[in-house]
Amino acid sequence: MMEVPKKPRPTGARKLKGPAKISPSVNTRHGYAITHDNVQIFYSLEGSGEPLVFCYGLVCSSLHWTYQIDHFKNESQAIWFDYRGHHNSSVPKDLSSLTISNFARDLEVVFNTIGLKKAVLIGHSMGSSVALEFYRQFPDRVKALVLANGTAKQPLETLLHNPNIIPSGFNLIRQAYLYSPALFAKIWNLQKGNALMRLVVKLAGFNPHLAADEDVERYVSQIEEMDPGVLLNVLEAYQNFDTTSWLHTVRVPTLILSGDEDKVTPPEQQQLLHQLIPGSKIEKIRHGSHCPQMDQPEMITGKIEEFLKSISN
Repeated sequence: MMEVPKKPRPTGARKLKGPAKISPSVNTRHGYAITHDNVQIFYSLEGSGEPLVFCYGLVCSSLHWTYQIDHFKNESQAIWFDYRGHHNSSVPKDLSSLTISNFARDLEVVFNTIGLKKAVLIGHSMGSSVALEFYRQFPDRVKALVLANGTAKQPLETLLHNPNIIPSGFNLIRQAYLYSPALFAKIWNLQKGNALMRLVVKLAGFNPHLAADEDVERYVSQIEEMDPGVLLNVLEAYQNFDTTSWLHTVRVPTLILSGDEDKVTPPEQQQLLHQLIPGSKIEKIRHGSHCPQMDQPEMITGKIEEFLKSISN
């Protein structure tokens, strides 16, 4: 049986709703950036120094980067924001505006609001796509990229290593929601507290030998609290997002992290990112799940820290 390494719990674990719990000894500020369509985008800055912007994945939150934020805020400026429709940010009137392209534009508004000229972008899963899209739109504002467990194209077609079942299932769910959003929401709410769902999420998204139960519980709780309309619109936009035609234009240092046991976005997708992004570096994480930054936080933090030191020389 695999020995489970001990890992410290984050001292400033972030809430799913409301401002983060912040240590008063760390230079911190948070607020809202207002977009062109009057959406409030929540942001938080912790620490000072080299700016690092953390982008989380689908149906996630800053929880997914909490170990790394708690580490880097002591030597850098750790910045995170909530996508439109997520957690502390407001829900747009037009749910079709929940796109990867708009998430990137919203991040530029955050940059402008806090007076940030350039930063290292660190993305996980869908957050890797947000980071890449931000680079595509605003290349002069990106110093480097860290892409963890990301995908180069159409994630539903590679999700769980099955190219057919997931897209078909999503279309059925989408049609059910469009037929009766209110009824769909009621059914969605009935799933709260489902023990089977928690088990499936733990086995599919995490390394069950390494994941902390409380991390899985908090993640499943935020899935349950997500507005199904927001989730389905983001998932549809994510499915249509394809970077393969322009990844060759990326001209900043790029680190790609790939979990060798990722059941959500298979390692082949990170290998494709590596092949298409000139000069990129790929690190394969042994026993790495879809969330190695939570299962093995010290290792992932060390990989990122080593990369940041290499580009600062």
